[in-house]
Amino acid sequence: MLTILLIVVIVIFLGVVYYKQTVQEYKLNQIEWTQRERIPELLEEGTPFVIRSIPNCPVWNRQDITKRPVFKELADWVRAVPATAAIPWNERMATMYGAQAALDPWLEETLVPHLGGMWEWMPWLFKREVQTWVGRRGLYVQRAMWSVIFPTDGEVVVTLMSAKEDRYMPAAWEGRFAHEFTAADTPYVGQLKYLDVKLRPGVALFVPAHWRMSWDVEEGATVLPCVCLYNLHTPISRLARALGGTRVTSVASPSKQPVQMQLEE
Repeated sequence: MLTILLIVVIVIFLGVVYYKQTVQEYKLNQIEWTQRERIPELLEEGTPFVIRSIPNCPVWNRQDITKRPVFKELADWVRAVPATAAIPWNERMATMYGAQAALDPWLEETLVPHLGGMWEWMPWLFKREVQTWVGRRGLYVQRAMWSVIFPTDGEVVVTLMSAKEDRYMPAAWEGRFAHEFTAADTPYVGQLKYLDVKLRPGVALFVPAHWRMSWDVEEGATVLPCVCLYNLHTPISRLARALGGTRVTSVASPSKQPVQMQLEE
């Protein structure tokens, strides 16, 4: 009995260590969908990466939302608001909409076969979660082991900030946007750095745990974006989300200035 208990404790300890250790360099790998066999390799590397030219997702776009009765109230809101509208719901509602959106068949045919590792071998333990959103969303802590973000309609600019930036951030930074911070918010605004990645339908961004993340539309946008999150969890990341977070051991980028990156055309 003591041996089993010791094994369980060791497994949990290793899981916590694995989850807390993260490489948060301002570096972005990029591959094409034809190179998707490299996904497990990039997941192992542990830095954000982009996959271009993925097959188009047939659901959770404006046309899909407005024609399905289950989304009637949401469709009325989508028709009424401008392209710059902020998301009016929380993660629980996003998960509920994600279950109703029917992304699973598309995910099972595209991303899931190429994830490898624990999410393929033990899906009952290493959970995969779909969230669907409409509009822009301010900064939050990405607590899943990996989160895959991809727009299905419109374009978004995803902002990634290292956990190290917390010491320069204003006290109430969650829900806000990095480019809107001024000296009135924090005297260290000039030392904040972040990575901007522009996404359009057919492009997916993989983000590891502990990054501070938001997405916004570009100035002059005319299309309200529809955005999907595919969160890949471990038991520890699910616990961390339930508890509201955990300390992070990070390796910071040597860069001292904000980093803004566009994908190659």
